[in-house]
Amino acid sequence: MKRSKLATNLSLAAVALVLTVALHPTWARSADTFDEIDLFVTLRHDLLREYVEEPDSTDLIEGGVKGMIEALNDPYTAYMTAEEFEDFNKHVSGSFSGIGAEVQIDATEKRLQIVSPLEDSPAWNQGVQAGDIVMTIDGEDTFEMSIIDAVKKLTGEEGTDVTIVVRHEGGETEEITITRARIKVDSVKGFASGAEGIQRHWIDPEAKIAYLRLTQFNENSVGEVRDTLRSLVDAGMKGLVFDMRFNPGGLLDAAEAISDMFLDGGQTIVSVRGRAVRESTFTSTPETLVPEDVAVVVLANEASASAAEIVAGALSENGRSLLVGTRTFGKGSVQQLKVLDKNLGALKITNAYYYLPSGRNIHRRPILGEDEDIDKEWGVDPTDGDYVPMTRDEIVAMLEARRDRGVQETLAAAAAAGEVDPAWILENLSDPQLAAALTAIEGKLETGEFPQVGQKNADAVIAEQERANLVRAKEQLQEQLARVNEELEGLQPETIGSAGLAPVETVSPEARAALEEAAEPADANAGGGETEPAAAP
Repeated sequence: MKRSKLATNLSLAAVALVLTVALHPTWARSADTFDEIDLFVTLRHDLLREYVEEPDSTDLIEGGVKGMIEALNDPYTAYMTAEEFEDFNKHVSGSFSGIGAEVQIDATEKRLQIVSPLEDSPAWNQGVQAGDIVMTIDGEDTFEMSIIDAVKKLTGEEGTDVTIVVRHEGGETEEITITRARIKVDSVKGFASGAEGIQRHWIDPEAKIAYLRLTQFNENSVGEVRDTLRSLVDAGMKGLVFDMRFNPGGLLDAAEAISDMFLDGGQTIVSVRGRAVRESTFTSTPETLVPEDVAVVVLANEASASAAEIVAGALSENGRSLLVGTRTFGKGSVQQLKVLDKNLGALKITNAYYYLPSGRNIHRRPILGEDEDIDKEWGVDPTDGDYVPMTRDEIVAMLEARRDRGVQETLAAAAAAGEVDPAWILENLSDPQLAAALTAIEGKLETGEFPQVGQKNADAVIAEQERANLVRAKEQLQEQLARVNEELEGLQPETIGSAGLAPVETVSPEARAALEEAAEPADANAGGGETEPAAAP
């Protein structure tokens, strides 16, 4: 029987677990716990002895372990076999090429989801969008595919192609072929990219209003942000748009250090709490880089995750910035990687959550039971009155403008000439969030107070937006149902009778009613549920 040594080790580990539970007083449990363990052992024994085809003992153990983890309904907790852990280490510590996107497994769809493509990456350049559900990878269905397997399929030799079929948030599907490349993305971007890629950070050179876009939190981000901010402060910066939209996050240390550049000493940045983790709170130092009289507006949206949410929350909740945009993604969980003894693989386990200075839990938690609603509060909300949603068409147009070299050259020239204002941004960049941020800073510099630039009551706006998405999804399902009915009509007796086959019934009225009922949008006041991005292929 293959891998019998590993199976033996796993069996011995299970026995050791039972003995530990029995002998260690802090692990004492009721008889029910032993009954549950006995159930696992009994089922494995019966399957090995009586199943019609001889199963692999190790596969049964690994399947049982993964099933136990799946019951947590947490896409970030995962067991890796020894082989999978070896591959994981290659991707984390080695040099590899891929498509350049942060991905996760969507808990509801049970498919791969794009959290955010990294700017200037192959995925970004081919039009992959935040929120896309990846239906297939090179023709293979991603339903119930593990995050490790998905990343393995998306990464590969530089210059090779991978074809994915994605379903955009509007419901339409698209086949996209991406050429893999080594991913090296500058984390700091300016308002426009001039000749030879030089980043221009001034939106309004005369009014001294600057712009800094942070695309991710990596080992170079702190130095790049510090150098950029220092040069802008030395040049007399009076206002700053700090754009973290589509930022998938990254290193916690980088989030803390960048928050510290804006805050006075002793202010809370973020707290970490967990059942088995001692609570810790990270506070700012007295070494503030950006003076208090510089007006700061942070831009964030539904694709701002993890470390980006920590910075957005720290600055807005400490009153250091206005936050404009939409509610952030809701990835506020901490993972610990535990390497198991005897070459049994590794466990990546969620063991804590991040909390904002107000005590709000960043993480968007899934349904925990049949009678429990999804937590309606997660992520970071814009400042009340500054919720500025964008339609899918506006987002696509904005991203296309960022990719268009001609638009970038026009933008650089307009900024240098002092021609950029909120109306210019709306007309040329299709970016109402950036236009709102600039309006807010101009108002602050003129009156000393930030004006309201968006909508109030974010919860109601979010609910209405989710309702609109569900209505659109329902329309997509109805269109698919109509196409299926047309195909079935074409396969009636007159078409297939000569083959001696029974006629195919079209969808019955009862079945159609059930399908339509299932596609009905949820109550407009219902919450949503789900997800640091799990991996970056």
